[in-house]
Amino acid sequence: MSSITKLYAAYKAGYLGDNILDTYFSFIANMISESQLSVVEDYDIAAKFKERYSIELPLPFVRQVLGVGVQNKCFVEDRGKYSVVVEELQKFRFNDTNFNGLWALLIHAFASYCKKVDIDISSLDIEQFVLGILDVSDEKILAGEKADDQQGLSPAEFAWYSFVKEQAEYATDLYSFIAALSASNITKQALFYIGEGSVDYSGLHVYLDSPIVFALLGMDEESRAESYKKLVADMINAKCHVHVLDHNFVEVDGIIARAATWATSTQYSIVKANNATRFFHDKQMNEAEISEFCEGIETKLNEQGVTIKKTSYDIFQDKFQEDEECLFGMIKDRYQANGYELTDEKEKSIRIDVRSIVIMYRERQGQTATRLQNAEHILLTSNNAIANVSKLYESNQSIESGHIPACISADLFGSILWLNSPLQMLEYQKRKLLADCYACLKPTKSLLNKYIQSLDEARNADEIDEKKYLFLRTHKVVLDSLMNVTKGDYARFNSRTYLEVYDDIQAKSLKLYKDEAAAHEQTREKLKNLEEKSADERQKKEEEIEALKEHIATLEQNERTREEQQLNRKANTIGTIATIILAGIPYIALSVAIEFFKTRLSIETIWKWIIGIAGAIIATLIVGILFSKVQKWCFGKARFVLEKHR
Repeated sequence: MSSITKLYAAYKAGYLGDNILDTYFSFIANMISESQLSVVEDYDIAAKFKERYSIELPLPFVRQVLGVGVQNKCFVEDRGKYSVVVEELQKFRFNDTNFNGLWALLIHAFASYCKKVDIDISSLDIEQFVLGILDVSDEKILAGEKADDQQGLSPAEFAWYSFVKEQAEYATDLYSFIAALSASNITKQALFYIGEGSVDYSGLHVYLDSPIVFALLGMDEESRAESYKKLVADMINAKCHVHVLDHNFVEVDGIIARAATWATSTQYSIVKANNATRFFHDKQMNEAEISEFCEGIETKLNEQGVTIKKTSYDIFQDKFQEDEECLFGMIKDRYQANGYELTDEKEKSIRIDVRSIVIMYRERQGQTATRLQNAEHILLTSNNAIANVSKLYESNQSIESGHIPACISADLFGSILWLNSPLQMLEYQKRKLLADCYACLKPTKSLLNKYIQSLDEARNADEIDEKKYLFLRTHKVVLDSLMNVTKGDYARFNSRTYLEVYDDIQAKSLKLYKDEAAAHEQTREKLKNLEEKSADERQKKEEEIEALKEHIATLEQNERTREEQQLNRKANTIGTIATIILAGIPYIALSVAIEFFKTRLSIETIWKWIIGIAGAIIATLIVGILFSKVQKWCFGKARFVLEKHR
């Protein structure tokens, strides 16, 4: 019951984007309503919550949740007691129908995936398995190393991490749901650190451990690198001062310098390569590019708002000095309790972590705090084992409980920072969840050593050529294929597994080639269809344009004809008027004069009469010709003037 309750709280606080206080208030509202309580107190609510859900809530947190009820007018507070307003409280009871539907879908989808990848889980209680794997603490995966290095993952675990990875690739709603559920542990831890009122982090100096620095430089899974970059950006937005201690920076710088040498060496091996070496090798960077990268490490951190903190660490300093050997022993015991034997290199790394914790105490100068924003100096680690030891060490040092330890996990700090912004927390958790899945789906050094040994034996027996040997010894795709072949069960490994790995890589390459060819063919088909469609549309458009041109030409011709007719009518009218004025009146007057002259001619003298008549006729003809000339000139002049002013 407690596991489902915790998961539902995470779901409500993350996937639905509600405030965590509101989420827990809904649980309390259900509990009070069903118990028909009229008056409640903080310790009574805490006790009933623990009895019902097996989750112990601290009293300061319970009081904050009850404060939500006061704001919602569900309670009336009176000197530490809360009178219940039943009608208002009913409005805040939760319904878990949607959660149950998604939970059932998750179980069904995982079972279907196992069947698809041919992993038998018939003897498994799937719901309990998923509950358990969601509740696994990071302590079981220390600094990227699995606790049980000899056996690796069970087939069911391999199926789960592969399933989550696939859900992430397709960005499904189930992936968001899983991310919200996986945040439940750190959300629960964050409840013990929550402060009251508005939070100001302007006085808090945060120091990053080495793995986080490597991630900020891109030397980790892309999803993990992005999650830490987001965390740092949000810390700076919250006015935190973000640093890297000088000895941590020296450690990072030294590891990267050594990685630069191995990345371009012919002796490069996927077994010995750390994240930094693999980063340079997989990106196929040459010596000049690697050198340029190494010279710009501090600049790259500064660009993200991270500065180097000079400490001048003195091992003989007594003031505010903590017991380094005690801290180292506690961390070593925690590792060994989880089945992990420390190598010399790992011991050196732990001593650097111990030094960082000691410096936090020196920087605090004896000051303690119960609220994170008042802690002044705190170390963030990506390793929960270190964080838990720091918490235990702090509790052993002080008779008072609740002090903020010198070191906490980056996940816990992020959940505190985003407690009232769960959607932001969900985005961080999505990236971290994917990075954790990738980490779990990598073979351990134990399996890699067996794999490389089988490769060496095959080469010495001339069973494999040099080109294939170098490929299977150095290429990054080998890691995924080795896990695909063994399905996470290292008992499946044998001396011929390298051949299965090679076949798996070839099959993936062939599938990728076929997928790309199919995609290319689809693209060509789409392009062809577009071209044909474009040609048809172009021809249709051209026909429409030609028809439009003809229509326009006809309209223009009709307009010209209409204008010509109007011009002719105007020219005829003006010409007629001008002809009448210039030639018509003189013509009539002259004709009348000629006719009058004819009547006055005497016929007594025949030849005079003949001459007179002939002259009159000639005069009439001349007058007629002149009239015609004048008329033509008038019409032409009228047309010229009209055309000029048209």
